[in-house]
Amino acid sequence: MGILPQLILESLLLGTFYAFMSLGFSLMWGVLNIINLAYGTYIILGAYTAYTLYTGLGVDPLLSIPFSFLLGLSFGVLLQRVLIDRVMRLEPFMVLILTFGLDVFLSNLLNLIFRADIRSIDVPYAERSFVIGPVIVTEVKVLVFFLSLLLTGAVYVLLQKTWTGRSIRAVALDREGAQIVGISPGKVFAVTSGLGTGIAFSSGNLYGVLQGFTPFDGGMLTVKAFLVSIVGGLGRVESALAGGLFLGFLEVFTAFYLGEGWKFFASLLVMFLFLLIRPRGLLGGKYYGEV
Repeated sequence: MGILPQLILESLLLGTFYAFMSLGFSLMWGVLNIINLAYGTYIILGAYTAYTLYTGLGVDPLLSIPFSFLLGLSFGVLLQRVLIDRVMRLEPFMVLILTFGLDVFLSNLLNLIFRADIRSIDVPYAERSFVIGPVIVTEVKVLVFFLSLLLTGAVYVLLQKTWTGRSIRAVALDREGAQIVGISPGKVFAVTSGLGTGIAFSSGNLYGVLQGFTPFDGGMLTVKAFLVSIVGGLGRVESALAGGLFLGFLEVFTAFYLGEGWKFFASLLVMFLFLLIRPRGLLGGKYYGEV
């Protein structure tokens, strides 16, 4: 079988991380009906948070995920209340301008604080690996895989089994109907924005142990989250998982057979094809908020 089992395993490990990383973007798009161009920089903010805690206090980045989530949750709710709520009443294009400006501001703020040097979180287990049959896998990738699955499952339970999750789904499907039964769309928007930003910050911890990062990596991560949402569909955990796995397989196989330089081109090509042929994605509903 040669290299094929190794490529499949690498695709699964990477795709699961992409699914969790993009889940917050998909939720905010599916529920708030906005495209947050600063989402990738939220992930980088999480990576720098984990980096600072690790280098300054010695806190393992995988153990500081709850702190990153709470920090992102607070940041997301504050942004929604102070900025995004005001702009959502205007033309949708204004939200794009706002989040683009926010992305530029945050990335340059990070550059001012940390400079543009490539940073990495050099945990002791980053280089350890083990053999499973015909494949070799690093310990850190396995940990990220299981944490991504666990956290994605936690979001699924939140959306399906709790009152907060049902409120989010109700507002996503029918805002006016949700209001009639006593659900406040404004509060749901704030919670969804906080949840999505918290997911982004948390995935930054995982991203930081997988590879190096700079303040200006957010744009590429936003494109990846956008692709996962387009391919999988909006507002559902299953959609993010399907889109993330698709992107993982696409990147790994394209890089191996065509070269690293073709990954981005292949991703854009697939995104355009989905927009033309199946704009709601593999598992998306008929409406943007159908969950």
